Amino acid sequence: MKIAIRADASTRMGSGHVMRCLTLADSLKAGGAEVRFFCREYEGNLCDLIEAKGFQVSRLPAEKPEDWKTDAAQTIAALKECEKVDWLIVDHYAIDSEWESTLREVANRIMVIDDLANRVHDCDLLLDQNLFHNMQTRYDELAPHHCVKLLGPKYALLRPEFRRAKESLRKRDGTIRRIFVFFGGSDPTNETAKALEAIKLLGRPEIAVDVAVGAANPQQNAVANLCNAMPNTKFHRQVDNMAELMTEADISIGAGGGASWERCCVGLPSIVIGIAPNQEEAAYCIAQSGASQYLGRHEEVSQEDVTQALKYLIDDKDRLIGMSVMGQELVDGFGAIRVANVMQETFLNGIVLRRATRGDASSLFEWRNAPETRRYACDSRQIAWKDHMNWLEVTLKRADRHLLIGEKGRCPIGVLRYDILGEIAEVSVYLVPGFHGKGLGSALLKAGNIWAGHHLTETAILRARILPENIISRKAFAKAGYLESEGFFEYPVHANRRNRT
Repeated sequence: MKIAIRADASTRMGSGHVMRCLTLADSLKAGGAEVRFFCREYEGNLCDLIEAKGFQVSRLPAEKPEDWKTDAAQTIAALKECEKVDWLIVDHYAIDSEWESTLREVANRIMVIDDLANRVHDCDLLLDQNLFHNMQTRYDELAPHHCVKLLGPKYALLRPEFRRAKESLRKRDGTIRRIFVFFGGSDPTNETAKALEAIKLLGRPEIAVDVAVGAANPQQNAVANLCNAMPNTKFHRQVDNMAELMTEADISIGAGGGASWERCCVGLPSIVIGIAPNQEEAAYCIAQSGASQYLGRHEEVSQEDVTQALKYLIDDKDRLIGMSVMGQELVDGFGAIRVANVMQETFLNGIVLRRATRGDASSLFEWRNAPETRRYACDSRQIAWKDHMNWLEVTLKRADRHLLIGEKGRCPIGVLRYDILGEIAEVSVYLVPGFHGKGLGSALLKAGNIWAGHHLTETAILRARILPENIISRKAFAKAGYLESEGFFEYPVHANRRNRT
C-alpha cells in the first residue's frame, strides 16, 4: 500500500496529531506499506522527527493558508509528485468534507482521524479513539453511509512499547513512591510548572518525581531549572522511553488527549487537567469510568487543587488500585494493529462494510426478493413490503442482530447478517443481483470475518447453515476460512472465548 498522511504540529496546536499518526505509520510500515507525511513547517513542527523515524516528509509552506482551497491545492500539488495513493489519512481539525472530496482525485480511499465530531466528512474510514457517552452515534450524520467507523479506546493508537510494558507490568499496590508529570509535546499554558509547584507544596521530598517535556515546549528551560531546584526530581526532554517512565510511576499528573490512553494501558492512575477544549468530554468520561481523576479546565485549576488531589489519593490506596485496573480494562495496546489491519484488508479486497439503515429499505426489499437470492434461501418465499418493513424496523433496533451492506467502490455488492446466540453468531449472506459468479461471495465473507473480529468481541464462533445443494455457497464459505462441522460451516473469530468460565 501507498499511504499519505496529512497532519500538522506546532507550538500552538501541539504535537498530538502527528505523534498518533507516527504510531499508525509504524504499524502500516511493519505490514509493508510505504508512508509519506505532508506537513506545514509551522513553528514547532515535527518534520525533522518524522524523518528521523524513517519516513519521508513533503514540507508545505509555513504560512497559514487563507482557506481550505489553498491547503487542498498545495497538498494535491505535493501528492502529484508521487503515485496515486491507496489511502490518504487526514488528522486535522481545520479539514472537512470539502477538502476531502477535492483530494479524491489523488487518493483511492480517505481515512479521517477525529475526536471533535463537529463537521461533515467525506471518508471511507473514520477513527475516533476516544471515550464518549454517545460514542456509537455521534458521527451518524457526519460521515457517509459507506464509511466504516472505528470508535473507542480499543483503537487507541499506542506505540508497541506500551503493549509490551503491559505484558510485564508490576502489580500496583496503591502506594505513591514516584510521580510522573507530562502535559504533552508543547504545554502552551505551562501546566507542568503548576504541577511542580503543587508537588513542592505537598511537602513530601521522599517521593521521586519524573518530569517530561516535548521539544516544542517553549518553557522547557524554565521547567528544567525548576526541576533542578527540587529534591528527588528528574527532568526529561523529548524522551523515547515514555512507557518505562509511566510503568515506574505510581501516579501521573497530566493532560487529556493521547497520553490518557498510554496511562490507561499501563495502569497508571492519573490526575488530569484539561489543556484544550477537545479534551474535556473524553477526560470526564474516563474519570467517570474510574480510571482517573479529572480536575477540570486548566484555567479553573490552581496548584492548591492539585496538591489537595494528591493528598487525597495518597490516603486512598483502594481508589488508586481501582484506577489502575479500570484503565487496563479500557485499553489493551493493540489499537494501532487493529486499525492497520482494517486498512490492509480493505486495500486487498476493496470491500467496505457498513451498517444498514432505513434508507436501504427499498434496495434490501428488491435484493431479498430477487429469484437468485431466494433460490437457496432457507425461507424461499417472496416477502411482502409490509412484512419487510416490520422486519427491518425490528432488526435495526435489536442489539443482538447486525445487518451489514458490503460495498466495492461505493457500489453495493452483498448483504451480511449476524444473529447473536450466546457465544455463537449465526451468519446469513447473499449477493446483490448481478454480482454472482465474480468471486465476491468469499471476499464479502472475509471482510465480515475482519468486521466480526473488531465488533463481536464476545463471540467465539461464526456459524452458517447452508443447504447441501447450494454448492456455490459452500465453496465460498470454505474459501473464506470456514470449516464444515456437524452440518454447519464455522469460523473461529474468537475461539479462545468458547466455553470460558
